[in-house]
Amino acid sequence: MLQEIGQVISVIAAGTLKMLVSAGMGVGFGMGFLQTFLFTSIGGCLGVVLFYSLSGSLIERARVKWLRKRAAAIADSTRKFPTIFNKRNRWLVNVKHKGGLRALAALTPLVLTIPLGSILAARFFRHDRRTIPALMLSVVLQALCVTALLTGVFSSVATLAP
Repeated sequence: MLQEIGQVISVIAAGTLKMLVSAGMGVGFGMGFLQTFLFTSIGGCLGVVLFYSLSGSLIERARVKWLRKRAAAIADSTRKFPTIFNKRNRWLVNVKHKGGLRALAALTPLVLTIPLGSILAARFFRHDRRTIPALMLSVVLQALCVTALLTGVFSSVATLAP
C-alpha cells in the first residue's frame, strides 16, 4: 500500500517536470492505461499551474542576473557582452510570432519541458485568459497519446478491427 502511494507520488512529481518520463515511469511501475494517463495528466497540470504562477519571480531573477553580467562586462572592458539573440531565442520568438499560443502550447509537454513552456507562456501571453487552459488541454491530449503508445492501447485496438 505504501509502495503504491510512493509510485503514484513519483509519477505525479515527474509529470510536473517532464511528461514523457512520467508516462514511462507509470508503465514501468505496472500501472494500467487509465492510471498512467490520470497521474501523468495530474502531474502535468500541476506543473503548468505551479510554474506559470512562479514565472514572474523567475523571469525577474533571470533579468537581474543578466543585468549583473552586462554590468560586469562593461566594467571589465576585455569581457564579452552576453548575447541577446542566439539560435534558441530566435527560434522561440519565431514560434511566438508564427504560431502564437497554440504553437507554444503544442510544443510545451514533449518538445519543451513543462516548466520552460509555462514560463515562456507567462512571459509572452500573460494577459491572455486562454493561456492556462490551452497549456492544460495540450498536456492532457499529449498525455493521452503518449500513454496510449506506451501501454499498447493502439495495438490492442488494431487487433479488434476486421
